[in-house]
Order: sequence, then C-alpha cells, then structure tokens
Amino acid sequence: MTARYLSTSESHDLNGPPNRRSLIELYGLLRPSLHAYACSLGLTTDHAEDVIQETFLRLVRHTVQHGANENLRAWAFRVTRNISVDFHRCERRRLRCCEPDPILRSRVDPAPNPEQRVIFDERMSRLQSACAQLTRRQRDCILLRAEGLRYREIALVLGVSVQRVGEMMQRAITILAISE
Repeated sequence: MTARYLSTSESHDLNGPPNRRSLIELYGLLRPSLHAYACSLGLTTDHAEDVIQETFLRLVRHTVQHGANENLRAWAFRVTRNISVDFHRCERRRLRCCEPDPILRSRVDPAPNPEQRVIFDERMSRLQSACAQLTRRQRDCILLRAEGLRYREIALVLGVSVQRVGEMMQRAITILAISE
C-alpha cells in the first residue's frame, strides 16, 4: 500500500497534480521517517517539524507546477535534506554576525547574579563550619599548603615530621570533603 503513494499512482492523473487525499496520505506515511531523518541531520524536534512542513508546502507547489512524474518519496527526502542544510547554513551566518560586540562585552556586569551569590554564600558557610571542626594544626597545614608550600616546608614551619604533616592533611581534607 505504501508504494502506491510513493511514486506516480493511480490515485491521480499522470498529467495533473495528485489529488488532495493522496497528498494527505503521503504526508501521513512520510512524516515519521522524514522527522527521524531531519533529526539525524542535527535538527531539534521543533526545527524538524518546520522543515517537514516546508517540504510538504514545496511538494504541493511542485506537483501543481510539474505534476507527479517522479518518485515523490525520494523527492521529499531530498528537499528535507536541502532545507536542513540551508537551516544550518543560516544558523552559522547568524551566529557569526551576532557575535557579541567587544564594547558590549566590556559593559556586561561580571558580578555574580543573585542566585550565584546565594549558592556561593551557602558553600562558604559550609566551608567555615567544616574549618571550625579542624584542629589548629590541621588548619595551619591547609593554609600553608594553599600558599604553595610543600609538605617538607610545612613540617619545618610547624616543627613536626613530614609524615605527621601528611596525616594532618589527610584528616583535614576528609573533614572538608564530608562537609561539601
């Protein structure tokens, strides 16, 4: 039954356009596969629907002007592909043309938005409560390491062994990781 509407068929005159019913049936038969094909070409579902609509508008115009003297299924897939390529080409141009102006970029407020500030404040609060659980030496180890000192240098500053610095760092990191 599907092959009947995919090329010239008995449902319309060979010299004239297919009748309305055969185009509606053709739409019903081809729409799912055209949609999948358009999505496989990188279009979103909404854009794929737009491309399919445009394909069938062109199909109606084509059959009115030229009749249905070819494989309409292949024609519809070819047109879908061409419209998809045109869409991607237009998107690339639009993105190239609409690059943010350097002056506008310099005027954008680099400060965090209210939501980002709340999230940052919550994280800082958790970090402060975790730091309060650290011993004085663990806190010193973390701060000195954050300043870029190596374990050997931290051991010299605190007057403990390198192994002890490693143990204090491990415990401090564990406490901080749990609070995250």
